[in-house]
Amino acid sequence: MTRIICAAIVCLLITAGKVWAAPLYEAEFVFDPEKENHGHVHASCIVECPNGDLRAVWYENGTPMPAPYFSEQRDKSDDVRIGGGRKASGAAAWDPPFVMSDTFGVSDNNPCMVIDQEQRLWLVHPTLLGVPGKTWGSALLQYKVSSDYERPGVPRWDKERFLVPHPTGVEAAMRNAAEKFTQSGKIPKERIDAMLQEMAEQMKDPLTLRLGWMSRAHPLVLSDGTVMFPLANENYDIAVMFYTKDGGDTWTCSEPVPEAGITQPTVVQLSDQELVAFFRNSGPERRIKRSESKDGGRTWSPLSITDLLHPGAGIEAALLKNGHLAMVYNDKEESPRDKLAVSISDDQGKTWKWTHHLENTPQQRFDYPSLIQGKDETLHASYSDNLKTIKHVHFNEEWVQQGDQ
Repeated sequence: MTRIICAAIVCLLITAGKVWAAPLYEAEFVFDPEKENHGHVHASCIVECPNGDLRAVWYENGTPMPAPYFSEQRDKSDDVRIGGGRKASGAAAWDPPFVMSDTFGVSDNNPCMVIDQEQRLWLVHPTLLGVPGKTWGSALLQYKVSSDYERPGVPRWDKERFLVPHPTGVEAAMRNAAEKFTQSGKIPKERIDAMLQEMAEQMKDPLTLRLGWMSRAHPLVLSDGTVMFPLANENYDIAVMFYTKDGGDTWTCSEPVPEAGITQPTVVQLSDQELVAFFRNSGPERRIKRSESKDGGRTWSPLSITDLLHPGAGIEAALLKNGHLAMVYNDKEESPRDKLAVSISDDQGKTWKWTHHLENTPQQRFDYPSLIQGKDETLHASYSDNLKTIKHVHFNEEWVQQGDQ
């Protein structure tokens, strides 16, 4: 009878699509900040290569920086570049860091990567031109593609190009957002009208829409092989999806998400045509916002508000192989960003049933996370650790479901 019961339990677990695993959690620095002083280290992205290697990128200062490391302008200074790291499959530690990309004389920021269906590595990041001033609104996107990256150091790039979005419908989205603010009564109508007039004047200069586009979360490889960049414009706080079906030779742009005040979209694909995007929210709600697409990302629904706390910081969502969604985010309403959590949803992100903290240390800073699921179905996250280094954590869904102890 005992054997029959055990066999039945095993069959149930197999039928459920998995064998129960013990909670897993491991953590390490990608590089030692005491040995590698790169000043302002921020905004990482992590991928798993086909051979099992891990690669990470971030932005950093090209010259050492005395304490305190953080400076509001150091992340926009002309020596900022894209740093890179590699952890070979089966290795105990990361290789020494290296320079992944550096545009001489200007600031490179917010890098992200993805590996497409043809096993090519994509790197995309904005470069600040300083027009006008050294602001995010001067960002010009560039991307690089490599088929030779499963080795130490910098990939050999097959393609290196700039990307200049030409979206339509931005003014309509701005006016839609203004109408909602007017109806809410939170901002006087006179002020909103003045803002719209200022926006109309700005749009007479085509650079305000061609510049200012920023990447943050992973690009998304759709089921048909399309590579989609989730982007937001720092001049207007408008989000669009920019995508290519031919390896970056030509590009098309979605309609803007029909409201303003959002940046840094992260997108998951639930089915061939159904996508869900989550956004960094600069509004007063202090919650992550959400939009849905039913046509493969061409158009997007009005925003809704999730129940996930949000201080206006970087986030990332990932679709797991069992259909669950994972979200890594700072679960606070205000700064400092001293709490970093992972939550799991089993209803496509409508509610979040399980949460475990990656970090919870008062007055420290842990933010701008990146999240992937590996081929073995475990999860990898990378994030900024006090702006001094990048931390890599390796865990599984069972660990998240265990919750804080």
